[in-house]
Amino acid sequence: MLNKKISVIIPCFNEGRTIGQNIRQINQYLKETIAVYEIIAVNDGSRDNTLEELQRTQKELPLKIISHPQNEGKGKVVRDGILSSRHEIVMFLDADLAIPIEELEKFLVAIDQGYDLVVASRFVPGLKVLCRVLWYRKIMERVFRLLRMIILNNWKVQDTQCGFKVFRASVARKIFPMATVKRFAFDAEIIFIAKKFGYSIKELPVILQNPERSHIRLFRDPLNMFFSLLEIRWNDLTRKYKWKQNA
Repeated sequence: MLNKKISVIIPCFNEGRTIGQNIRQINQYLKETIAVYEIIAVNDGSRDNTLEELQRTQKELPLKIISHPQNEGKGKVVRDGILSSRHEIVMFLDADLAIPIEELEKFLVAIDQGYDLVVASRFVPGLKVLCRVLWYRKIMERVFRLLRMIILNNWKVQDTQCGFKVFRASVARKIFPMATVKRFAFDAEIIFIAKKFGYSIKELPVILQNPERSHIRLFRDPLNMFFSLLEIRWNDLTRKYKWKQNA
């Protein structure tokens, strides 16, 4: 049992088929491993039975639910979850458990070593891929990675987009109020802000398993992500990234 207090944020969009069993799996791991924890599921205007499944799961185990009536984007719901959290360490992970919750312990070791933000990475040695990754996703990942490095001039962080990140809560509550990107490129903005203000970042290899389906729209979302990178650069040039009072 690790003497830690941790808040786990789970952004949810149309995850009704698996969200109940996945949260039960997360809860079981945390109950056996972490001294004090909370699970916060944020429903992003799902059009299926996600909210009903969350409410059913809430009757079985401690679960805080935040529900948006309309889809606002992964960045927005992660931000809302983190800013409603209450423990000293905060993390978010994808609802499909493409990266298993059991990877958490090595992230906590890095936090104990003094890092402010620890992120999963597909581009550092040690990655284990236990599933088939679609060819077009591989291309999109590499193109976005190159554009992100060029536009944001961030060549040191190899991967910003993996959906498994662990923060010191004090750091997350400083960074997230400054963020403006609401959709998939929000990870790149969070890491850009963290680097800008001198926070230390550690990338760790992970196990990648069973991403059965994706919410990424093949043409629309890559275009949105490109314009989001330009938005981040513009925000920086116009000095919009400033500490928010009471953040």
